[in-house]
Amino acid sequence: MIEIIPFDEENIIGFRVKGRLEDNEFDEIVGIMEERLKLHKKLRVYAEMEEFKGMSVNSFMKDIHYGLRYWREFDKEAVVSDKGWLSAWVQIAGSIVPGVEVRHFTFDEKEEAKEWIRE
Repeated sequence: MIEIIPFDEENIIGFRVKGRLEDNEFDEIVGIMEERLKLHKKLRVYAEMEEFKGMSVNSFMKDIHYGLRYWREFDKEAVVSDKGWLSAWVQIAGSIVPGVEVRHFTFDEKEEAKEWIRE
């Protein structure tokens, strides 16, 4: 399940994932991003990953395709999760994607993550 987290800043896209991310939900996020890219040169992503249980293979492939196609359009991504493996994944992603600052925060640091993504 996905829930949109509103931000006053139009260049920030916020969402919360609970459970498994399905194709239609991934498509919803991509649609929002594509609309916002019409208005802003760079976007930022704030993602809360509660009880994240992965995504379908099709969504994973779409994620890779979208990431490779649009990575230059993003400058920051904050991932909030208490999952250790997601913290490791964020560190890896942050080191291989040039020009995008990616940070992991725990749920206790959620407000700090929101402040950081706005800076």
